[in-house]
Order: sequence, then structure tokens, then C-alpha cells
Amino acid sequence: MEKIREREILLKRFFWNDRQLHQLGKLANIDWFSMFDLKFAKDQYAYFAEEEKKEARERILNIPNEQQFVDILNKTEPPKYMEINRFIGEHYFYDVNVGQFTSENKTDILRKEVRDALEETKERGYSFLKAIIELYYKGKWDRAYGGATWTDILSKIRELNGKYPSPRDLAILKSYRIYYKTGSNRYPTHTVPEEMIPTIDNELENWRKNPHVKE
Repeated sequence: MEKIREREILLKRFFWNDRQLHQLGKLANIDWFSMFDLKFAKDQYAYFAEEEKKEARERILNIPNEQQFVDILNKTEPPKYMEINRFIGEHYFYDVNVGQFTSENKTDILRKEVRDALEETKERGYSFLKAIIELYYKGKWDRAYGGATWTDILSKIRELNGKYPSPRDLAILKSYRIYYKTGSNRYPTHTVPEEMIPTIDNELENWRKNPHVKE
């Protein structure tokens, strides 16, 4: 995955709040953000207009200095309560237990988790994760909530001639933090964290190609 795309996913997950974006821009010493200083100082509910927010994000995403980008992330506190509270991409890493964003590839951690999860869930886990990822690549994740609907996932599993997961399989995949139930109570969706998708998909294919015990 391209670095700029990982940055985009990272900001969307941890720093979606307008006040946080303003703080990031100020910490990066980007002059453009100064025109909003009074606005955010006077009103605790201040926010960017739609075009302003788009530009704010783009200016932060395009910070050329890698260390500066990571430093400002670590100086701006992310939300305390998040379901998906880690980030394992090819360029950036964050785990709530560590509490620091770093510019490094730690996908070896993720690869082991995927292999261990497949060892427990076998073909069922493979089919479920593969279906979610295929739907992502086809642009069929829910636009409002992210993730794929249960109906679309089951349909894709049938298309792949796969096996349906059991509730226990879903609990196992969630325990490895490579799958999350997202959306709302009324409109539930099922998600694989976006920055993990290339790595997980690669491990799924490796598992499929290598000899293994199927159920």
C-alpha cells in the first residue's frame, strides 16, 4: 500500500476530529492553519467547512518530513475509546499498549496472527476474511459505516465455493484483532482494518497454496 494511502487511513481512524486536525497542522508549523486559530480558541465546537477540512487533511498528509509527521501524531492524543485501536501497515505502526506511533513496518506481527488464526479457523476463517477483502477491492463496502454487510459476505463466500464461519470462528478472528464487527446495531457491518488488507490477503494466499489441514 502506498504511504500516502496509509497516512489517509491513519488520520481517518485516529484524528478525524477537526480540532485535532487543527492541532496537527499547528504542530507541523503549517502557516495555513493560523487563519483558524481564533476560531478554534473562541469556540469549543468550532469546525472546518467541508472544503477547509479537505485542504487541512491534504496539507497534513503531504508533510514531506517523515519524522515530523510521526512526531506530531505522538503529540496529539487520539480518542481514548476506540474499537480498532491499533494500526499495522507497511509504513506505520501503532498499538494502544505501546502508545506511540512509529514509522516502521511491523507486519511480521500481523502475519503471525493471521497464520495462527487460520490454524484455528481453517477454511471457514479463510473464506470469511477473503470475502470481506474481495468486497473491499470491488468497492462494495458500506459507504457510511465501512465494512461489508453480512448478506454480501455470505453471497461472496458462495461465489468463492468457501465455507461459512461459525460464531466461534468470528470470536477467534476478533480475538486476534484482524476482524471487527462495525456499523450500527441497525446496520451492522464486518471489517478488516484497511491498512492490514494487503498483508492479510497475502497471508491468505500463502495459506491456500501451502499444504494444510482443512475442515
